[in-house]
Amino acid sequence: MKTRILFVDDEPNVLSALRRMFHDMRGEWEMDFAQDGPTGLTMIAEQPFDVVVADMRMPGMDGAMFLREAQIHNPGAIRIVLSGHSDRDMIMQTVRPAHQFLQKPCRPEELKAVISRGLSLREVFLDERVKNVVAKLDQLPTVPRLYAALLDVLAQEDPSVREVSALIAQDVGMAAGLLKLVNSAFFGLRTHVSSPAHAVNLLGLDVVKALVLGVGLFGRFDKEAFHDFDLEKLWSHCLGTARLAREIAAQEDAPSEAREHCYIAGLLHDVGKLVMATNFPELYLEVIRACQAGQGTILDMEQHFFGASHAEVGAYLLGLWGVEDAVVRAVYLHHEPGRDRRAGFSPLLAVHVANRLEHELVVISRDYAINPLDELYLAASGLAPRLPVWREACQKVLEQGGADSGG
Repeated sequence: MKTRILFVDDEPNVLSALRRMFHDMRGEWEMDFAQDGPTGLTMIAEQPFDVVVADMRMPGMDGAMFLREAQIHNPGAIRIVLSGHSDRDMIMQTVRPAHQFLQKPCRPEELKAVISRGLSLREVFLDERVKNVVAKLDQLPTVPRLYAALLDVLAQEDPSVREVSALIAQDVGMAAGLLKLVNSAFFGLRTHVSSPAHAVNLLGLDVVKALVLGVGLFGRFDKEAFHDFDLEKLWSHCLGTARLAREIAAQEDAPSEAREHCYIAGLLHDVGKLVMATNFPELYLEVIRACQAGQGTILDMEQHFFGASHAEVGAYLLGLWGVEDAVVRAVYLHHEPGRDRRAGFSPLLAVHVANRLEHELVVISRDYAINPLDELYLAASGLAPRLPVWREACQKVLEQGGADSGG
């Protein structure tokens, strides 16, 4: 069955260009084109679409208004906004119903990739429980500016390590935080790292990119405003989980890209906790107190009080920001991997096991119940016998670098 896609733009030349650009996709896509929002809504009323792509600037009903209506009348569609605006943060705040953002002009392969990405993350973006929580946020957290700038550099055909290093060096606070982290026991490096360029050369572009995102997100959290939320322990746990997930991938001889995805997903797997605690401090305090009283795990109590968990909220945010699909899926299901239909080794499996082992091997607080390991999922993946090997390897990793000295 073909994927139904609706393109909405007030410029006839743009619609003609889209027809030409995607002529070769007619075997996979059934495409319709509308010159304004009301016409697009009429088409939606006749038959729903799988994907809706709208221009931001249109007379009368602009892209934001159109997508809000499309969300109501075609809730099952992935919604993508195209914009000539340079300020991505402003667009994210203005067009809340959009799942993906793309700047105009864009190359056909970029738009094709974004459509494919939206469809592959359909489960994340269309999760009603998550949408209910996200709708109550005062404002969506915005991607750290340095991270957005890094994405632009890394999107080039042959990204320059020198350019990436110079970009990080321009942000004095980020550079200092990154160097402090890289020189901590978490990385167990035998040499002192003295500059962003040195860090990039030693760790690689993808790991540094993930660290910039992690440091940027954790650095925004107001510790004084939420005394009951131990940011240092959470950051320490995320760093530890990242290391263990990458070690598990190494034990399985996973390719370098998969190892990096494991590391990034481990580093960001609990970012949803920051979002929920920042936006709903009183309610998240209830979650913490219920856990301390032995009423259940963090996951149980989040689902009880919010209707959704940090895993799902964090994945939704990372999906909006364009983080790699494998990372988003690993974050989304890291507590419930059995919901994934694909068995076998993956960043999801590595992060699920690493998260459990990090909690098990580094006991931060005995007040909290630990989420169980999904042994049925491991068995279905044919990897249950590997668990003792992974546990031993992870124990060695933790012994090599003090797991509670980061932050």
